[in-house]
Amino acid sequence: MNVLRFLMVTISFFLTFSGTAQDVNFSQFYNNGIYYNPAMTAIGNGYTYTANARNQWAPITGKFNSFLAAFEGKVIENMGFSVLGFSDAAGDGMLRTQAGYLSYSYRPVETKNFILQFGASGGLVNKTIDWSRLVFSDQLDEVYGKVNATQFISPNFNNSLYPDFNAGVAIRFNHRNKINKGFKRAAHTTGFAIHHLNKPKDAFLLEKNYLPIKFVFHYNSNILVNNLIISPGFIYELQNEFQTVTLGMYFSKRPVSLGVWFRNRSFAFSSKQFDAFIVSLGLNLPLQNERYLKLTYSIDFTISKLRTSSFGTNELSLIYNLDNRYLLKKSQDKQSKKAMYQCPADFKGF
Repeated sequence: MNVLRFLMVTISFFLTFSGTAQDVNFSQFYNNGIYYNPAMTAIGNGYTYTANARNQWAPITGKFNSFLAAFEGKVIENMGFSVLGFSDAAGDGMLRTQAGYLSYSYRPVETKNFILQFGASGGLVNKTIDWSRLVFSDQLDEVYGKVNATQFISPNFNNSLYPDFNAGVAIRFNHRNKINKGFKRAAHTTGFAIHHLNKPKDAFLLEKNYLPIKFVFHYNSNILVNNLIISPGFIYELQNEFQTVTLGMYFSKRPVSLGVWFRNRSFAFSSKQFDAFIVSLGLNLPLQNERYLKLTYSIDFTISKLRTSSFGTNELSLIYNLDNRYLLKKSQDKQSKKAMYQCPADFKGF
């Protein structure tokens, strides 16, 4: 094992000890709406189950794996609820993060073609670390690797537990085109969210370092052209000095979808800021009783200077939708008399 890989692991851990730590990013942001914006909770009409697994930098020593599972549903006509669990393991389990969140959304405006929705979430985050398995720079020899003893003295604690709060707003609208016969209709969703409103302390060693606020702005749309659905989108994340822009689109023709995405470290699209080129392949299956199953696999091809060491990132997501259902049966029995917003039937399962 060479010294470079040890150094990369060590640096990745100590980034988590300071206030410049960055949240985990998912390449399939469009399949993880409530992770990025609590206002996306139950923006559809029914139940949604989501599972996501991400394996990053597989050749690097240790494991960098992230897992997410969530449920969201309409409580009554204008209210939504979700529960989300998140786990992240770095360095073969040396650093672990587990989190659980509850989200609430409220829809003050709803017409046939327009939705305005607000959301908030709160939860607990627990980070644990195994000090005995860390590698420090004074242990490394430039020729022989890890051969020396470290002068670092391990603290008598190994976890950090803190509450975390987020809020956001989301808008969804659709329209028809009466001029172009090929372009039938489009549905658009956009939103803005603020994460870590309480700026929690998540550092293990530094008393005055806090998790910085993160800002998220996202947009995606579904455009039906003849029998093809074109879905462009992007997400922008800003957390302290870190920023990430992911944009691209996927093309869907049931039951298959193909996506092409690009991630950059800023809006300045220069060669020095390039991060990854992302390709996704999805399977979208309509089931009986207004149920839909979506399975998507994506791979990140690293195009930054880390490309020779990371060999990309694999991500898999599973989404199970049950439309037109409410958590409270009375609301389901007494459907609203007004024409509620519905995603166009051609887009079901996408």
